[in-house]
Amino acid sequence: MTENHHASHQVSEPSPSAVAAPPSGGARALAGKRVLFVLWDGGGNVGTSLLFVRDLIAREAAVTVLSNPSVRDRAEATGAAFREFHHSPLHDPRTPEGDLLRIGEATSPAHAAQLIRDRVMYGPASPMCQDVTDAARDTRAQVVVADYVLPGALMAAEHLGLPRIVFMNAIYPMSVGEPAHETMRNGPFVPLFERMTKKALPALNEVRARWGLAPLSAARDQYTRADRCMVATFPTADPAADAVPEGVHYVGPGFAPPRERAEATDDTRRVLISLSTTPHSAQPKLVRSLLEAAEGIDAAFHFIGGVVQDEELPGNVRASGYRPIEELLPESSVLVTLGGHGTFVRGLAFGVPMLVLPFEQDAFNNARRAADLGVGRHLRLDASVAALGEELQRLLTDAGFRPAAKDVAGRLRREYRPEAAARVIAELVA
Repeated sequence: MTENHHASHQVSEPSPSAVAAPPSGGARALAGKRVLFVLWDGGGNVGTSLLFVRDLIAREAAVTVLSNPSVRDRAEATGAAFREFHHSPLHDPRTPEGDLLRIGEATSPAHAAQLIRDRVMYGPASPMCQDVTDAARDTRAQVVVADYVLPGALMAAEHLGLPRIVFMNAIYPMSVGEPAHETMRNGPFVPLFERMTKKALPALNEVRARWGLAPLSAARDQYTRADRCMVATFPTADPAADAVPEGVHYVGPGFAPPRERAEATDDTRRVLISLSTTPHSAQPKLVRSLLEAAEGIDAAFHFIGGVVQDEELPGNVRASGYRPIEELLPESSVLVTLGGHGTFVRGLAFGVPMLVLPFEQDAFNNARRAADLGVGRHLRLDASVAALGEELQRLLTDAGFRPAAKDVAGRLRREYRPEAAARVIAELVA
């Protein structure tokens, strides 16, 4: 079932305060400063996180990435030092047997939130606290930047008395004072996140007590008490951007939006399909349905990421392994995505209309945001072949989507602040 026809909402741009540059302080002040960046390998979040690491290295900061062993090669390629978790449970999402989270087992968004809470955030919080404490002491870190799904890392920094920054590789996940019905209209991510953290409060306080920290009255305080929060997206992508608390800064997704795209030089319509490289039970059926829908559409389809296995391909479809999506978006007429943050925000930045088929977490909010901005449509993950075909045809032929997507891409270019994250960190280590 689709929602929100692209012409049905007028979405205003965020206020100037939402897109203003972060606090003053020269980003060049990072030279020689020791930063510990604690990163969870959740798949798509790694590339974005390491773009920020690479930027800090370019500004001559001494960065150590503390993460799962699967991140080592990519982290070291940025020029950062790498240290792997020793006490936290082993996690390698590249193989089914190594995947600690196993998000493909989730039967609903609420179940997915529960798995993340128990297997990533709070279940291993105490050993995570030990890993970060050891690494911060060994590297003489001056500031800890921690993925928001790792509250144990924030507790370690608090235990050591170090400045701590929450790094959110998605939209801001907590309510900001808007009415409950408005929060729900934007999608289930915020209510699910807050419900999840509320249920985790006893486990959180148990770990805090173990590490000599006072109990909290609300689990969200672990985030709001941090020195800063960096949200790695553009304000336009997040409907809450106007109202986030002081200390929350939108620093962009780590890449520069491209210049305004040139008009296509031929009449070929191209559909780029970028799904999840993390296995889950619903994806094989979705791939088959998309292949069947493609047969009846006058367009060239390209599946990337190795998601097409042994299926026989229609004549207008090709499939390949991993390809940088930035190479393919400029020539794409439509993007089909599960709504993960990295792919979603790139679709916005390149001005490509999109069909979002959300599977988990913030993807549902991203799907609705695409519709509200007039740049896309969304369907359930188990949509029928007929529904998929209808929405793809709509996106390819309706003249309203491309101008809206072009307008949003322009907004993102105006919001881009290349030194935003560096300035936030520099202020804390000055």
